[in-house]
Amino acid sequence: MLSVNNLSLAVGEKEILDQVSLDFVLGKNYCVLGRNGSGKSSLAMAIMGHPNYEITHGDVLLDGESLLEMEPNERAKLGIFLAFQNVPEIPGIKFFEFLKGVYDNAHDTVTTFLGFKALIEPILDELQISKEFLWRDLNVGFSGGERRKFEILQMKLLKPKYIILDEIDSGLDVDAFKVVAGLVSELDSPENSFIIITHIFSILDHLPVDEVIVMKEGRVAQTGDKSLVETIKVEGFGE
Repeated sequence: MLSVNNLSLAVGEKEILDQVSLDFVLGKNYCVLGRNGSGKSSLAMAIMGHPNYEITHGDVLLDGESLLEMEPNERAKLGIFLAFQNVPEIPGIKFFEFLKGVYDNAHDTVTTFLGFKALIEPILDELQISKEFLWRDLNVGFSGGERRKFEILQMKLLKPKYIILDEIDSGLDVDAFKVVAGLVSELDSPENSFIIITHIFSILDHLPVDEVIVMKEGRVAQTGDKSLVETIKVEGFGE
């Protein structure tokens, strides 16, 4: 279980989250909804350990072990994956080098060039990604859909337990979104949990959701099953 216990969070002098408590059980999927600025993405950053977000109270635990003193790469090694709302470009690092580095770190190994190439190429074929992309700078010049497909490639490679999707529909046209959503749905299994952060609802047509969490002004305002989404579609988030 991934647990957020009475978590308060600040950026500089501004409080972002206030006493948030949530449990994410492995094998179940969750959706975190709310208006822009409600604290959804900040929750993801707190779980992943972004250094600009100061936890002022509470804890984040994985299977009872606190994550607060762990670096983001250590949290990733334990099986937490964050797909960013805005995927950064990193000039100077080839995509192959990046993938090999994160795989080796996750598995405490040093793969050979040929060994890792043999490992990654079948996944490229599955996702219909040209092998030429391995030798390009990381995300530089990639379309929105290509960037999302490469995040899915990382999920397939690393097999994380808790997959946080932070508004992954951002920047995608309708066709690209359908492709990405379909690929994400294929990853859904009892061995992982998706935590879907969004303020729109299209992704929920492709992934089954067990619990819906509504954030408002840095707090948990409501929880419920997927029927809560239908209520919000009609009534909005309320005042």
